[in-house]
Amino acid sequence: MKAKLFLAHFIILGLTQVSAQFKTTIPLRKDVVHGTLNNGMQYFILHNEWPKDRADFYFVQNVGAILEDDNQNGLAHFLEHMAFNGTEHFKGKGIINMLAKHGVTFGRDINAYTAHDETVYNLSNVPVKNPALLDSCLYVLHDWSGFLSLKDAEIDAERGVIHEEWRTRRNADLRIGSQLEPIIYNGSKYGKRDVLGDMDLIEHFKYKQLRDYYKKWYLPNHQAVIIVGDIDPAKIEEKVKKIMGSIPMPSNAAERTYETIPDNDKLLYKLAVDKEAQKTSISLNFKKNKPLVQDLAAFENSIAEQLALQMMNNRLKEYTVNNETALLGAGLSYSGLTRLTSFFTLTVNPKNGRLLEAFQQAYTEYERAIQNGFTKEELDRVKENMRTGYENQLKNKDKISNENWASQLQNYFLEASPVMSLEDEAAFVKTTLANVDVNEINKVFRALPTEKNQVLTVSGPEKENVTYPTETDYTTVIKKVKEQKLEPYTETVANTALVTDNLTEKPIVKRFEIKGIEEAKGYILDNGAKVIIYPTTLAQDQILFSAFSPGGISLLPEKDLPSSQIATVLAKNSGLGDFKVTDLQKQLSGKTVKVSPFIGEHYEGFSGSAVKKDLETLLELTYLYFKNPRFETTAYKRIIDYYGDALENVTENNSKIFGDTIALLDTNHSKRTFLLSKENLGELKFDEASKIYKERISNASDFTFVFVGNIAENDLEVINKYLGNVAGNHTQEKFIDHKIGTAKGFVKEKLIREMSVPKTSIYVHLENRNAAFSEKNQIMAYMLSQLLDKRYLDKIREDEGGSYGVQTQSSLSKNPSPVFSLRVSFDCNPEKDSKLLQIVYDELDIITKNDVSDKDLSDIKEDLIKSNQQNIKSNSYWMNTIVDQLKTNDKFLSSNEYEKLIKSISVKDIKKYAAEVLLNADKVEVVMQPKTDQNASK
Repeated sequence: MKAKLFLAHFIILGLTQVSAQFKTTIPLRKDVVHGTLNNGMQYFILHNEWPKDRADFYFVQNVGAILEDDNQNGLAHFLEHMAFNGTEHFKGKGIINMLAKHGVTFGRDINAYTAHDETVYNLSNVPVKNPALLDSCLYVLHDWSGFLSLKDAEIDAERGVIHEEWRTRRNADLRIGSQLEPIIYNGSKYGKRDVLGDMDLIEHFKYKQLRDYYKKWYLPNHQAVIIVGDIDPAKIEEKVKKIMGSIPMPSNAAERTYETIPDNDKLLYKLAVDKEAQKTSISLNFKKNKPLVQDLAAFENSIAEQLALQMMNNRLKEYTVNNETALLGAGLSYSGLTRLTSFFTLTVNPKNGRLLEAFQQAYTEYERAIQNGFTKEELDRVKENMRTGYENQLKNKDKISNENWASQLQNYFLEASPVMSLEDEAAFVKTTLANVDVNEINKVFRALPTEKNQVLTVSGPEKENVTYPTETDYTTVIKKVKEQKLEPYTETVANTALVTDNLTEKPIVKRFEIKGIEEAKGYILDNGAKVIIYPTTLAQDQILFSAFSPGGISLLPEKDLPSSQIATVLAKNSGLGDFKVTDLQKQLSGKTVKVSPFIGEHYEGFSGSAVKKDLETLLELTYLYFKNPRFETTAYKRIIDYYGDALENVTENNSKIFGDTIALLDTNHSKRTFLLSKENLGELKFDEASKIYKERISNASDFTFVFVGNIAENDLEVINKYLGNVAGNHTQEKFIDHKIGTAKGFVKEKLIREMSVPKTSIYVHLENRNAAFSEKNQIMAYMLSQLLDKRYLDKIREDEGGSYGVQTQSSLSKNPSPVFSLRVSFDCNPEKDSKLLQIVYDELDIITKNDVSDKDLSDIKEDLIKSNQQNIKSNSYWMNTIVDQLKTNDKFLSSNEYEKLIKSISVKDIKKYAAEVLLNADKVEVVMQPKTDQNASK
């Protein structure tokens, strides 16, 4: 009876039209302030307090690359870039500069994307306590609507940036996509618009072509303002009406049309190959129209589809893991293809040279489910997982981000995708899960494939010795498998407890304090293990778990380093105790818990999390990782097969060649630097990996276990029950500092490589191992990267148009010994690489001699303070702080002390510190250039 009443609550409200093509009968959650202005623009405003004192502003345009004329190919995306290059109220870089003063940074908080059917802009993590700043953000959205400057000089300056974005993104995967799209989109306009566009057109289009697109399509009736955050919706609505409502709507506006993909009666097939491709993939796609009415029946159906896909993917994983197969992996997915269509897809990742065999194996398991359906036991497990997921969301509903809600409201505007309150959605899902049975799920699953509109795509490396199966080969497999009467799926489930050992409680031998963090308490167990508990109310039901022990691979001889790379991977893929890995997954159904061991350079340990009710399960898993890990030869073989396939075409992988060269120079060709290759794959040995794991993940006396979140002192009993019973010999180890780093002086290496798309990749690394460590120096080290990042953005991207973006990272670490490190890397136009590389060094020199901009430093300070205020509200911040403090024995720096230290740093401090760490730093430079007739002959 309750279910019927719940459904009626939605049905009686009737259809709501929010999108040009889609409708919904499900009302928008009540606390969203939604309206349509006289000019046709819609707005959605929602109060949300995660993060506190912040708001996100989204500007959604229901227009994209699909609306370009042939002489505008790429201009929708170009226009998105121009939105940050001058508007009516913000000249030049005014938007970026205005927001930077408030700690809102370009790239991280200020961004946009262009797709075929929409263009979306966002200003995120905006502080809300300054009303003038909120007004300014609304004026940014106002200007994006129809008041971009689009000055000739700015347009010309951006041409190079767009070209470099194309150069950076045009990797093997994108090139393969370009080959497949005409077939996937069946000759429609979608196959002729790849968003980035035609680079010849980008370099030479007339200004009018860009302005024509802008004037024709950037109109209020295609636009929505979405504001989510710690704001007063009524007050913001008033501002939206005033500022956005003043934007005029032309009387002769063009109609927004929607492209369709032509139907195909026969299967379409395409093989796409590329010399630099690193993997082989087969996709059998079924094109389906999206439902135009998003009602409760459609929502119920989507839940059933999710359950079916989860069960099928669980089966495919189980089949791949527990059998000798030709598969690296396989899976089913259901995703949007265009605004009006979706793809239901079976994806197969075969081992090299075994494409047809892998496809037959995956398709057989898929067809087995089509013929015989799923079992009640399978359904019960995925239902429980979904039910648990919603329960956890409800417990932590105050931690759902502004971005999450904004994304949902965006989809509501574009496709009428329902946005309920979390309580209503969870209640509806709960009712659906209670009512749906396995017969209904099987019916929904069998309706996913279509007889028509099938597309089969295959992609992989282009190599002389590789022959790919034909279309007929695949269709013959499909026909033969369908003609078979396949046996139903069967499974065995281990009906035993995770831990069957008879564990007795051990005494706690000592208590201790954590310096500076009063609420954190430490305990030493009878076996010598240390336990730290830090209770917080930062999340309603979250426990974070971390454990560490000094040593890591630093204690291993060189001969064991290769096998150490797979030690924890092998354990995680083999299962625990009486459970192989797939049985363990079934055993953990409905539980919110994860634990993962690691063995790093200087420490081994664990990371994990759980909700309160599953704390004991977390401890059981940790206990088993110590006491009874499994090491299965089948898991080992899968790992080796995976690496072997990945390395098959590695000689054509320029990124790996570049990365390996960097790794060797950054470590001065240390014998302890292991780079995986086809030649040394045999050095990853099963017995050695197992032995290393059992040696490193042992001796509880050397471990410190940290729990943060929904944890209390009375949980110590269950913690002690498991961790207190891990064997410990009351000895402690220390890691070895092998002093691995760059060579003294300046080391350069140039690589010349064949490339399908010519580009130069540049890497510069400065390292100073004589740098003094202090909290202030650590902050200044970070500031250096941010200051240089802005300079490189201005000089290399904006002034020269030579790169899509320069990545600058710097740090000052203390453990194992103080090291300052600064890295600069970017891809660029080969014709400009020498000039751009010189700019890198020029700016490094300038920052040691001249005062940096006071405004730039102030902006970075504001960003650091803003980020800190947000970080201290998360359990992960406190976990990292406690673990770092325990490892280094540093004094805890309170939030106030940290912010005071930031504010104390002056322009003179930065110049002095830059000179200290940069002038005497050792340097590594790696440049990878495309092979040309000129450099090939050198």
